[in-house]
Amino acid sequence: MNWNGRPMTRRGLLGRLAALGGAGAAYHGLTTLGLLAIPPAHAGIPVRPADIGAGRSVVILGAGMAGLTAGLQLARAGFDVKIVEANGHIGGRSLTVRPGDSYAEVGREKMVCRFDDGLYLNAGPGRIPHHHTAVLEYCRTLGVAMEPYIFASRANLLQSDQALGGQPVQLRRIKHDLRGRLSEMLAKVPDPAALDASITAEDHAAFKGMLEQFGALNRQGDRLVYRSSSRAGYSVPPGAGRDPGTLYPDLELKTLLDSDFWRNGLFNDMTDYWQTSLMQPVGGMDMIVKGFLAAAIPGGRTVRDLVVTESPVREVVNTETGVVVVHAKGREQADYCISTMAPSVLARVKNNFRPAYADALTRIQDTPAFKLGWQATHRFWEENDQIYGGISWTDHPITQLWYPSDSYFSKTGVLTGAYNSGANAQLFGALSHPERVALALEGGEKLHPGFSNWVHRDRALSIAWHNMPHFPGGWQNNPPELDPQAYARLTVPEGNVMLAGDFLSYWWGWKEGAIRSADLAVQAIVDRVSQ
Repeated sequence: MNWNGRPMTRRGLLGRLAALGGAGAAYHGLTTLGLLAIPPAHAGIPVRPADIGAGRSVVILGAGMAGLTAGLQLARAGFDVKIVEANGHIGGRSLTVRPGDSYAEVGREKMVCRFDDGLYLNAGPGRIPHHHTAVLEYCRTLGVAMEPYIFASRANLLQSDQALGGQPVQLRRIKHDLRGRLSEMLAKVPDPAALDASITAEDHAAFKGMLEQFGALNRQGDRLVYRSSSRAGYSVPPGAGRDPGTLYPDLELKTLLDSDFWRNGLFNDMTDYWQTSLMQPVGGMDMIVKGFLAAAIPGGRTVRDLVVTESPVREVVNTETGVVVVHAKGREQADYCISTMAPSVLARVKNNFRPAYADALTRIQDTPAFKLGWQATHRFWEENDQIYGGISWTDHPITQLWYPSDSYFSKTGVLTGAYNSGANAQLFGALSHPERVALALEGGEKLHPGFSNWVHRDRALSIAWHNMPHFPGGWQNNPPELDPQAYARLTVPEGNVMLAGDFLSYWWGWKEGAIRSADLAVQAIVDRVSQ
């Protein structure tokens, strides 16, 4: 294939895939061409000799996903394990807020959940990709029931003040009109050689036939053109009898390009970790945490028996024979330590780390992240817009509006009325809760006129993770890409201290990274005691 008169190599094709479809398109292009192996399935909770850790001790800092994973594995391998958690909440950022629950940002008024019974907000993680096999295998093993999470519905909305008079537009209309316009452009290429010197006349005919189907093109003589398609939806839906409905007028390519929708929301479901299918635990993300805490370990105990809460770490010191950890509720002397704390937080704890290691900790960047949840008066998104799950996108600072992927046709539900990071999260984080509510109502109105009348503003919950105690952000930016030297340094144990957490993986910001990094830390300890 050629592009701009130049031969199109496989490398060039992947570059174009990345430009048009994002990283996910390039990723799957690589796997299709056999240039990148698909990640192997996780083998489940490792089974090791039950006495391999006998007489050895490990203190784990943090009871999030990495800490619980490491604690379960080590305890079942015979190690004496203690997990020290700074917060009263177990699960790290896997925070599911239910009626009566409370939390508080630093220096802020306590937030109390006043949702109706049975409702909840996943204030942290909210979905699990199908290829995150470690998380899913633990859920299977620990008996955590799962259900589909709808990331994208073609009925979801895109909204920009710069496009179409600021009116929200269904995702199907933008996506399929753009597909049709691009297909029409390709169909106008008259010479098979302009596509690829190796394409025969029959190949060229097949290619144009594919474009006709791909773009829903219409034949006008020997030309293929794009006209309004049912794929893009109807301004007046079809009915019975002689009522064919009215198609939306097709959008011009310039309008589509000027809209900037292709920069925000339009191609997000092509990214590999957002591609269908995604999953969620039935009843809330904390069901995974509960599964870990109830997991049996030797001595008739469970993982919950290993955890000490509300005890911030004050000191981590390597010794000749092990490590000493001082925390608010005591002093631990252990053979090894696994820290799952954010690197920037660990760097501020009193320690005797070597300068290069201490410096590497400070170089990992924290990402501000913000969420706001609404209880709706009724499921207006289903009744008015036929939206059943998925996400609508806007250039307003709320960025996203999530619709629940469960309890369809029920009387009410919880919307994630804002989810953002970076500058928009900092904006919301600096506001008081009432100011956050007012700003989020603005964003909701842009997507759903009348929104302010359909949510209980007095029950809204907001959380800025970069303001939460002991959490400097929603996640850490990917160290391998931003600072390879710091990342390489932190993957090597510092004396008897090892790190685990999603930041120490190529799945930063995901449970998968936390679990797989914990696997590596535990194996490193097992290897040491086995020597």
